[in-house]
Amino acid sequence: MRQKGDVVFHFPDREKMFVSWGRLDVAQKKFATVEEQAEKSLKSASKSARTKTMERVKQDSMKINSHKAVYNHVRMEETPKGFFPSKQKILRDVLSIYLHCEPTSRYFVIYAMPTRNAPEDFGDLFLDMAHTFECHRIAR
Repeated sequence: MRQKGDVVFHFPDREKMFVSWGRLDVAQKKFATVEEQAEKSLKSASKSARTKTMERVKQDSMKINSHKAVYNHVRMEETPKGFFPSKQKILRDVLSIYLHCEPTSRYFVIYAMPTRNAPEDFGDLFLDMAHTFECHRIAR
């Protein structure tokens, strides 16, 4: 498996779900825990030039493939991209799960930014898919 990478899953209804990973030792030099990594990532997103406001809708701790994982659902109000300034704002939900996997020496981030046309149960689907994520095999 590559040291670092990203994959995207495209749904028929145009929604997308992403999985990113990198070297765990690099993440652990910056962040003491998976909770700290998730929190600092949110803080970084909230300081983006396009982000006007950010509200945490939900935060939870869960197990993914035997690892402690951090789930966040945030709602951001952003200004649209473009050359001309606009007073219009875009509401965007972001769903993310962070986990550290010692056996593979990798950290993983599973995330999605559902569109306004996403099915109402997209958040549940996101969590269901995340719970099937296997970063390594567990002896049964």
